[in-house]
Amino acid sequence: MILLLERVHPDAQSILEAADAVELVEDLAAFDPRSYGHGVRAVVTRGRGRVDRAMIAAFPDLQVVARCGAGLDNVDTRAAAAAGVAVVHAPGLTTSAVAEHALMLMLSLSRRVVEVDGAVKAGRWNVRDGFESIELRGKRMGVVGLGAIGTRLANFGRMLDMDVVCATRRQRDADVERLDLDELLATSDVVQLCVPLTESTRSIIGEAQFFAMKPGALLVNTSRGAVVDHVALADALARNSLGGYATDVWDTEPPSADDPLWSDDRVLVTPHVAGLTDVTYREICIRPAEAVSAILAGIAPDLRWVYRPPHDES
Repeated sequence: MILLLERVHPDAQSILEAADAVELVEDLAAFDPRSYGHGVRAVVTRGRGRVDRAMIAAFPDLQVVARCGAGLDNVDTRAAAAAGVAVVHAPGLTTSAVAEHALMLMLSLSRRVVEVDGAVKAGRWNVRDGFESIELRGKRMGVVGLGAIGTRLANFGRMLDMDVVCATRRQRDADVERLDLDELLATSDVVQLCVPLTESTRSIIGEAQFFAMKPGALLVNTSRGAVVDHVALADALARNSLGGYATDVWDTEPPSADDPLWSDDRVLVTPHVAGLTDVTYREICIRPAEAVSAILAGIAPDLRWVYRPPHDES
């Protein structure tokens, strides 16, 4: 059996159904993996369904865990490696979609799009009287994390005639000026977060970093919600030192409906949809599904989609 913790693209589901019987978990909140036991050979998740050590241990026949997406922060890769369970995902396929989304969030925040759209639809065309937004031309964009998404975003910034700098641990040749994080925060008008969630990046933007930021700067997050300390974020907004926060991610997801940040017009949130485009959503579901099908059939999968753990996990 292949267990789906969330719905996937229909084309991917067809691939999985050709490999084995497929069952969808209808209610994740009530889901108890111990009720399945033997027979579950694969678990497929997107972003909400968490595959932890207990779930892996509950399925003695488990051969593969698939994440229809790039990040693996909702999969216990150490537990999978210890149990001899393969992990497959879709790295690199969301680069263009996420970079476009980050660009959209930056433009929407700087031009106050949501605010003026709401005003016009409420019959207040006069919102334009005395209106002023931020033009990005000539402003500095600081990209934190210069991987594939950060690099694409840096190119977008240059197209807007922005001064682009980066803070990155990657040792790579790049034509983007490299600064340490403190200097980037102190001098950037827009900060774009493009780092993976690891122990070293968790709360990478916290109280000290918000105090270090240029007054009125905009912060955009298409990384993971936990890279930003939300208590420190709320404080920075309350002090009016942060110009605005636009994000596609939250800590935790889905967020609480009574989160006090919802009432702040300077906070713009999309529900983790940056990679869910007409092109990318299908692809990030199909590639892991194909890898699952191959593994269950005893065929070597395409190694591009197979997670290779570092030495300390294997």
